[in-house]
Amino acid sequence: MKNKMVYIASPYAGEVEENIRFAKAACLYAIQLDCTPLAVHLLYPQLLDDSDPAQREAGVRMGLRVLEACDELWLCGDRVSPGMTTEQAAAKRLDKPIRTIPRSKILGAAKKKFGIWAVRCAASVYGAAEAWLKDGGRPLLFDTLEEADGHAQYLNAGCASTNIHYYAKEAEPELAPHTGMKLV
Repeated sequence: MKNKMVYIASPYAGEVEENIRFAKAACLYAIQLDCTPLAVHLLYPQLLDDSDPAQREAGVRMGLRVLEACDELWLCGDRVSPGMTTEQAAAKRLDKPIRTIPRSKILGAAKKKFGIWAVRCAASVYGAAEAWLKDGGRPLLFDTLEEADGHAQYLNAGCASTNIHYYAKEAEPELAPHTGMKLV
């Protein structure tokens, strides 16, 4: 099945900020594998008070309803929290495939990429502009800042216009290459 809808389960309580960052990385990992991730623990805590038992129960109930609609459950990280145990039991009852994905695999896939930022100054007859340098409609990406900087220096040395300058910079996550999922 292409573009499976996957339920992302990872720890939330405890080190909440770090756990949120990890849940986002797990979602990006799923996107790189051409899946549609759903991480209810990134949504419901923004709407519900986890310390209120009634609201927590409502969040768990809604999360399990979302799990019913998903193709798979992904247990992400190196520990299974009590909430994840509940989700795992529900997935077993629903006969959903369950994948366990270690933290190292998710974080290893989220390697930084670097691109070249092209800047045209206001003195240009076309006016000021900034954009990522592209090749074939896609941003030109490098594995290291040094590689991107070397290419930017090469472009600057060969550029006949003083109105354009190229800079190496870390690419935003949206620019990272992925496998086939396109925004239309």
